Amino acid sequence: MFEVLGRCFYLHSYVSFALRLRLTFTTAFSIFLLLVAFSASAGQAKLSHYFQESWTTRDGLPHNTINSITQSNDGYLWLATWEGAVRFNGREFKVFGRGPVTGLPDSGIRFLNTDNNGNVLLAGARGGVSKRTEAGWHSWPPYNVLLNAIVEDQHGTLWLASEGLGLFRQQADGSRQQYTQLQGLASDVVHSLLLDKQGRLWAGTGRGLIWLDTHLAEPEIHAVTDLPAVPVFALRQYSDSLLIGTERGLFTLSQGATRLFSAALANMPVSALLVQNKHIWIGTTDRGLLRFGEQGLETLSMAGGLPNNRILSLFLDREKSIWVGTNGGLFRLRDAAFVTYTAENGLAGDYVRAVLAHSDASLWIGTSQGLTVRDETGFTTLDLTGVSKGQSVLSLIEAADGAVWIGTYTDGVLRYQDGVVTDKYDRSSGLLANEVRAVLPEPDGGLWVGTGQGLNFIGQGGIRSFSKKDGLPTPFVMALYKHIDGRLFIGTGGGVAIMQPSGSISALDFSSLDGAEYAFGFAPDPQSDILWMTTDRGLVAYHLNSGQLQIIGRGAGLPFDKVFQAVIDQDNNIWLSSNRGVIRLLRTQVDQLLSGERSSVDYELFGESDGMQSAQTNGGSMQAATLSADGSIVFATSKGVSIVQPDDLKRFAVNVPPVVVEGLKVDGSPVALQQEIQLPAGTHRLELQFAGLGFIMPQRIQYSTKLNGFDETWVDRGSNNTAEYTNLPPGHYRFSVRAAYPQGSWSEHDARFSFVILPHFWQRADFWTVAILAVILLTGLLVRWRLQALHRREQRLLWQVAEKTVELQQQTDHLRAVDKQRSELMQQIQQQAQEFELQARLDALTGLANRRAFDEALTRECARARRTAQPLCLVLLDIDHFKQVNDTFSHSVGDEILKMVARVVCGLCRTNDTVARWGGEEFAILLPDTNIVAAAEICERIRLAVMQIDCSAFSADLRITASMGIASYAGEHHHDKLLSRSDAALYCAKQDGRNRINIAE
Repeated sequence: MFEVLGRCFYLHSYVSFALRLRLTFTTAFSIFLLLVAFSASAGQAKLSHYFQESWTTRDGLPHNTINSITQSNDGYLWLATWEGAVRFNGREFKVFGRGPVTGLPDSGIRFLNTDNNGNVLLAGARGGVSKRTEAGWHSWPPYNVLLNAIVEDQHGTLWLASEGLGLFRQQADGSRQQYTQLQGLASDVVHSLLLDKQGRLWAGTGRGLIWLDTHLAEPEIHAVTDLPAVPVFALRQYSDSLLIGTERGLFTLSQGATRLFSAALANMPVSALLVQNKHIWIGTTDRGLLRFGEQGLETLSMAGGLPNNRILSLFLDREKSIWVGTNGGLFRLRDAAFVTYTAENGLAGDYVRAVLAHSDASLWIGTSQGLTVRDETGFTTLDLTGVSKGQSVLSLIEAADGAVWIGTYTDGVLRYQDGVVTDKYDRSSGLLANEVRAVLPEPDGGLWVGTGQGLNFIGQGGIRSFSKKDGLPTPFVMALYKHIDGRLFIGTGGGVAIMQPSGSISALDFSSLDGAEYAFGFAPDPQSDILWMTTDRGLVAYHLNSGQLQIIGRGAGLPFDKVFQAVIDQDNNIWLSSNRGVIRLLRTQVDQLLSGERSSVDYELFGESDGMQSAQTNGGSMQAATLSADGSIVFATSKGVSIVQPDDLKRFAVNVPPVVVEGLKVDGSPVALQQEIQLPAGTHRLELQFAGLGFIMPQRIQYSTKLNGFDETWVDRGSNNTAEYTNLPPGHYRFSVRAAYPQGSWSEHDARFSFVILPHFWQRADFWTVAILAVILLTGLLVRWRLQALHRREQRLLWQVAEKTVELQQQTDHLRAVDKQRSELMQQIQQQAQEFELQARLDALTGLANRRAFDEALTRECARARRTAQPLCLVLLDIDHFKQVNDTFSHSVGDEILKMVARVVCGLCRTNDTVARWGGEEFAILLPDTNIVAAAEICERIRLAVMQIDCSAFSADLRITASMGIASYAGEHHHDKLLSRSDAALYCAKQDGRNRINIAE
């Protein structure tokens, strides 16, 4: 409704303006001539250098009419629309309408301003007035009339302009005064307000301009009498004068006198004003945007990109961008990193394939529709129709004499010098194809030509051709470079080939380069021995001395595969063109990657938001980008030629965007921001949203965060404007965030937000205090109860002890008797065991050691002899014809004979010798520390003693003899061998006639 009222008011103004315009036709015609003159001399391209951006309801605006624009102290941009106040952070819009939050009676906002503290003041439909501060919203009772403007004076008093009820003054205590025509206003319709440095309030009404002194309690209203009685829509201070935008043009008030600011602006309906240094920006009601400066008057209308020719507001933000509120959306003009020239600026065509920075400082631009040269006079398109039907240019290169070789799409290669084409070579001349994508002149006048069907060399001897059969990977040649050592590098659709000075051609091995095939361009590096190659898999570094190849592709951090042309700027940083924008790599990081000090590189990606008309830069031709003598870099794109001056980026980086914390989500649910907010126990996930309030390159603002109480150092977030934390323990936290443009400084004052995560009741200190005290008390009670129980038990035990003592004494006596019996029994058992043990080791008949005991002795003595290296002998003794004794005289007589032999043998042996019954009538004698000679002597005594045994008690004719075999221990690990040798010796004694001694060998 209020927009309709505003339109009706402006319509009435235009009707009267049209009537007056008919009476001043001659004046208007003079103005027209002035405008033409200014347009011709003002350098309209200057205004066209600004990068344009616009936003509408499609981008999130609630309404396309932008009535007013301001910027709050924290850095937000605020917009007034008929559907609410809009806060803009550079990325998204947030709308505030009527309701209890803002206190506004209607969503229609007509005007925005800031108070003395930088807070936003809002005024609009139904007289709504509100203020937005860091603490929140504050509103006043509505005025019930459309408010057109609001301003706060030095005393904190608000002055409000209304649509039909005059001027209002609201004191800090809320009291109000009203000024109408009765108090001296020229009209009760007040369009604009301005508070000057002297404290004077200027009010533009529907019938002229008035002013009053805000220092006075009862100010007197003064009219500016020499200004036409027409609506005054805009006021702005300009140096020591006042600019007055009216329905009938722009006026200036200086030293009490009013005059038309410029004849070129006479009868121009001015709706908004902005002063930027020496430039005056002028918004009109139907003629678009004007800029008046030292070079004259420049215009921008819908034909030049403006959303609508009706301008409602103008604002200069802290980054020097011009914001324009129109009837068709929000519009911005700003300096951009790139300046783009298209066919509208004088190029032969928009589709640019090749660029050349000539030594005479001119810029040659080859397009699909012709060739354009830019010099200090502007753009000039060369007429090549006489030699090129299509005039589609693919490649450009400068010769040593300043001539330019031009490779075309359908007409071969041309040599252009001094305004004429001096030479032309095409298929009819001997070229392999008319499609020439690369040209390289030789110092001696020769020329290398890369075509779609192979490579040609044009020299004094004619035209030579090189194709796949000569060593080229493919015949599709796109780039050429000749090194100082004579090697010619050839970029093709199948890789890179090198032609040696001898003429041989070999292809580089690209098998380790992530499948790279197409080689689009070359860039020699003046600071190293590297030749940079741009391919369909990234940037390749070829080390000219070693032949090593290294790739910087997606695996090293690049956002995509294909890069067309590399350019090294004056700071040695590397710029790459691609289908999706221009990439800048910092040289320090590239060197670190090549040396293995880092695994990836960071990059900056520039595109259409940075001033390029199209992010698609072209490739496959020579050169697709180039470095100018002034340090600027020129890129061929699908929409004109884009130029960037790297030093300008440093200027952008000087801007340090303020940063704010915008939102908080707790476990996925939004929560209103308030300092020291208490979050419930069990909070699992926090998401903090923040924004750097920079509007030049908002998508590339870098962020760094730190959560005190959790992070030890700052965490780099890149361009991500959210931070998420999970499973934070209970406690106090302070979140800090800072912002910066790429390569710029971090914001001086980081945004901070404090919060507390409450603990569960079992995590609270007081809970543990109470719990510990309860445990101590309970422990004390338990100890006391336990002591009492122990005392009672002690008494009971004492009685039981006394009772049991008697029983125990009786049992003790009984046990002693039983123990004595057991002791006697144990002695008997032990004695029997000893006897059993002895019986187990002795022969029952002879009392000698049995076989078991002898085996143990043999093992022990063999080990000792082996350890001490002392001699050891083993003797086996057998009673001769003992079987006859048993058969003739009975076994009892034989047993007696065995006992007598045992006594004789034991009597002749030493105490440390071992005598054992080996079995039947055989005896074994173990002689330690005895050599074979001594053993033989002992055996001889035994033999003689056995012969002397008296057997007359059994038979007068009975005689006993014995045979013996002696073996000496030779260190065998198995004593069985010793027994075997002794047994063998005994056997020989038996065989030799018995009653004899045989010594084993």
